[in-house]
Amino acid sequence: MTHIAKLGRRDALWLLGVSALFTPSGPARAAGYPDRPITMIVPYGPGGGVSINARALAPFLEKQLGQRITIENREGAGGIVGHDEGAHAKPDGYTLTMVSPGIVAAPWLVPNVAFSPTDFAYIGQVTLVPTMVVVAADSPYKTLADLVAAMKVRPGQLSTGALSGWPSATVAQAIFFARAGVTAKIVPGFHGGAEMVTSVIGHHIDFGFVNLNEAMPLYEGKRLRILAVSSPGRSPSLPDVPTFRDLGYDVAIGVWRTLAAPKATPQPILDKLSTALKQALDDPALKPAFAKLELSVDYLDPQATRQLVMTEYEEFGKLFTEVGLNVKAPTQK
Repeated sequence: MTHIAKLGRRDALWLLGVSALFTPSGPARAAGYPDRPITMIVPYGPGGGVSINARALAPFLEKQLGQRITIENREGAGGIVGHDEGAHAKPDGYTLTMVSPGIVAAPWLVPNVAFSPTDFAYIGQVTLVPTMVVVAADSPYKTLADLVAAMKVRPGQLSTGALSGWPSATVAQAIFFARAGVTAKIVPGFHGGAEMVTSVIGHHIDFGFVNLNEAMPLYEGKRLRILAVSSPGRSPSLPDVPTFRDLGYDVAIGVWRTLAAPKATPQPILDKLSTALKQALDDPALKPAFAKLELSVDYLDPQATRQLVMTEYEEFGKLFTEVGLNVKAPTQK
C-alpha cells in the first residue's frame, strides 16, 4: 500500500486543495493573460502586404493587450513555412499568425502540406485587399487586352513571377491564365509582392500579380500601370481601373488578412484576443494610419471569419479541380 493510500479523507482533501493552487484552470490562465510579449508570425517577407498590415496593426493591438507584440517574418515556400509553424505553435496565446488566402490554397495545390484551415482558431479579419496585374509605366502593354494578345502571339515567352505556396496573387494569376487560355514564363523564387513590383519596374519580368498596397506607392509615383483588379467590384482607391470581370474574365479573388491562433488555444484567451482586436480596429487613430499604407479596415468577428475561410477553402478545392491544379483530385485516365 502506498503512502497516498494511507492518507485520511481530510489529508486527501488538503492535498487536492494545495494542488489546485499550482494547477491553474483555463479561466485562471486567461485572467493573467497576457503577462509577457506576444509573437505574431508573418509567413511572408518584410515589405510584402501581409507584413505591412501586421506592422501597422501591432501598435494598436499592443495598446489593448498591454504587452509588446514582436513581428517575425517566417518566410519560405510562399507562406507554407510560416503558416505551418503558426498552426502548430504552442496553443497558449503567445504565438499568433497573420494568415491570408495561402492557407486555403496551398493544401489543394502543393503536395504534402501539413496544415489546413481547420488547424487555426480565427480571432478576426483585419483587412481585405484586391489583387491586380501590373506592368511598368513604360511597358508597351497599355491594357489587359494588349497583354493577352501578346501572350497569345508569343505563348510561354512573356515573363512573370510567382510565389510558391500559392498566396492569393499567385492563385489569381493561375486562374486568369486558365480563363484567358494563355501561358507565360514563370520566374520562381519571389519572397513577397514588394520584390515582384521591383522586378516589374526594373524590366526583369514583363508583368506581375500583386496586392493593392504593394503596388499603390509606385502607381501613384507613375512608375507602374495597373491593368485590372481582381475584386468583385471596382476598388474605391482605383475607380478608373477595370476589374477582370469588367473585361470578361471571371477572376474575383481578394486577399484577406486575418489574425489567428492554433486551434487548441483556450477559448477565454481567444475571447480576450478577439475583444482586443475589435477595440484596436475601432481606435480612431488606426484608420488614418492604415489609410497612409493603402489599407482598409474590413473587420469580421471570429465566427464570420471562420465561415468565410472555410467557404473559400471548399470553393478553391472545386475551382482548382476545374482548372486542373488540384493535387488531391483523383488522377484522370
